[in-house]
Amino acid sequence: MFDSVRGPLNQARDEARAYLEDQGHRPRVFTGSNIGAFLTEIPGVLGLVARSPEILLFAMVQWLVILLAYLAWVQMLHWIPDSIWNAVASADEDTRKGAATFMNLILLAWSFFIVCAASYPIGLCNAAMVAVQDLQVASEKLTIARCLAVADKHLGRIWVFTALDSWITVKAILNRLPRKHYNHTALDELLYYSWKVATMGVVPALVNGRDFLGAGRDSVKLLEAQPGRAIGLRLGYSAVCWVVGITTYVLSLFLVVRDGVHPGQHEFIYNFYLWAAIPIVISAGLIAVVLRPFYLLSVARFYTDMNDVRGEVERDLSATQSAPDLALSWRAIVFMWMLGALVVAVCFGDQLGLTAGIRLLAQRDLANFN
Repeated sequence: MFDSVRGPLNQARDEARAYLEDQGHRPRVFTGSNIGAFLTEIPGVLGLVARSPEILLFAMVQWLVILLAYLAWVQMLHWIPDSIWNAVASADEDTRKGAATFMNLILLAWSFFIVCAASYPIGLCNAAMVAVQDLQVASEKLTIARCLAVADKHLGRIWVFTALDSWITVKAILNRLPRKHYNHTALDELLYYSWKVATMGVVPALVNGRDFLGAGRDSVKLLEAQPGRAIGLRLGYSAVCWVVGITTYVLSLFLVVRDGVHPGQHEFIYNFYLWAAIPIVISAGLIAVVLRPFYLLSVARFYTDMNDVRGEVERDLSATQSAPDLALSWRAIVFMWMLGALVVAVCFGDQLGLTAGIRLLAQRDLANFN
């Protein structure tokens, strides 16, 4: 599924990479010009938020979704027995590579499922915030229902893109964490930020009816039209998020050490990530409620400066579906199925034998590599 999306968008990434290299730019995040470009957009966005308090509601929903998604992901760590973690830690290097095959696969599958489930409401809220800007530009009446109606019109593509972009972001964050046998290179950073710069305008373009190829082209046009604004806005946002992320990492380690969570403790990995939830929730709130809306709305304003969106807004509003039709759409049904499976797994895993089953399979895998 993601290959059909990533292919057209990779064209935009490659164009952005070539443009950055031709202009002599490098993904230097912490520069005064980048942070200044991000901060310059704040007054205009503040005015939009003051006129449209609906934005704060969409931002708060995003924060709640991130919190629930993280706690659901941590639950999987509780299902894997300590014997697996201990065996991997004590195994020699060659054995360790193939030791916890089942554990790695189940964590990967669970992580992917969590990202896809969370991307639906996050994508909807992102699109709704973009719709606020579009409705303002089109001089249309602004209500929560109208924002959601415009956002829902192309939500299928927005959901897929949000899941793909979130997965790429999560992998990039994990790759930057200090660990053995992996070196994060300058090329990795260039490709990552080329993707981020190339796709910065994709959500506003998708909200306005573009397909993935057209959205990628529209996004690259922002870079070509005003490169200083595009690069500065994207990398300035990254710089501020870096500060929040590093602070969160340090606070997580402090809390773990202060509260006596240590490798010899029962369910150490689970307890480690559970304690880390405190600073992560705070930082996620800061990003989701403050930084992300400012960035997204800045990009939406940038997009409407370069594109006339009034015709698409009028078409979307005229084709608004009723609430029952929205509830019975394929994406709503798929999301509700995913949400139901997630709730059942997290809340009733022990009663349904899910925990015991995972532990049995993990123990069997442990016996195989021993």
